[in-house]
Amino acid sequence: MTPMLADSATLSVPKPFSLKATALSHGWHECAPMGWSEGGRCFQVMDRIGHDVYRVSVLESRSAKRSVTLSLTIEGAEVTRAVVETMRERIELVLGCRQDLTGFFELCHDHPTLAVLPSIGAGRSLRSACMAENVVKALCGTNTTWTQAVKSINRIGQLGPALPELRNLNAWPTSREILRAGEKYLIEVARVGYRSSSILTFCTDVCEGRFDLEALDRMAVDDDVESDDILALLRSIHGIGPSSAHYLLSFLGRHDRLSIDTATVAHVARTHTKGRKPTARQIERIYARYGKWKNKVWWFEHWLDWSTARQMLDAVRHE
Repeated sequence: MTPMLADSATLSVPKPFSLKATALSHGWHECAPMGWSEGGRCFQVMDRIGHDVYRVSVLESRSAKRSVTLSLTIEGAEVTRAVVETMRERIELVLGCRQDLTGFFELCHDHPTLAVLPSIGAGRSLRSACMAENVVKALCGTNTTWTQAVKSINRIGQLGPALPELRNLNAWPTSREILRAGEKYLIEVARVGYRSSSILTFCTDVCEGRFDLEALDRMAVDDDVESDDILALLRSIHGIGPSSAHYLLSFLGRHDRLSIDTATVAHVARTHTKGRKPTARQIERIYARYGKWKNKVWWFEHWLDWSTARQMLDAVRHE
């Protein structure tokens, strides 16, 4: 058996930033191939370059006046400097380090509840580096409970390759590997039900070149591309409706379209309409003032009710 090798790198992220708040910003940390160790304060992801698999572990190492330094450890059978740099760039994307959130944090300053976000380093969001992974996970979470979605995602995650020394930790499978497992695996093992059709159609389109995944990230950073153009591409994926498309749009750094689902409606009823169930139009009116940040504003209003956020706020208050 080839011994595992390791190398390291550092990454500087502008404040406010907390690795924990970012890793736990939504449910992806519960899903393969990611994980969060509360005891070790460590974020971990299994990644791959072709068939070569790597474990990437991230820790907060230093805090300066304007930035937080993250320490990365990359382990695998062969860890070259090119591999280290690739993994460093992917972690930047996964943790949202590249996004300029200056405008969002300025908005938080005058917001009735979001003003506390900088104190706990919250505001950035977790995503998978590859949009194919984000799309398949979004499809798994459509019209089902989060608990069932996590089970389905993790069973699909088992289709990817693993390091020989860590056979229970797999990198995310390629679209071709998911297709090779087929409908029977998706229905009988992953238990995705009718969603198997959407997942297989998407993976087929990716493999046959009908869907350009790289176009999504490329379009997202182009100021001349309208969000509606990106949404049209996302909506062309069988099984991705308006809410999921807007959710995925936020992963791409565009937050100007609200993701309205049952969670959004419940949150707005509880916090904005005195318990009355709001219409989609009413929700849009409530968040219209936040412009390009509206989806991030609603999400982090919602996130502040989570036990994760409450515990972090309590810790800050007792320092």
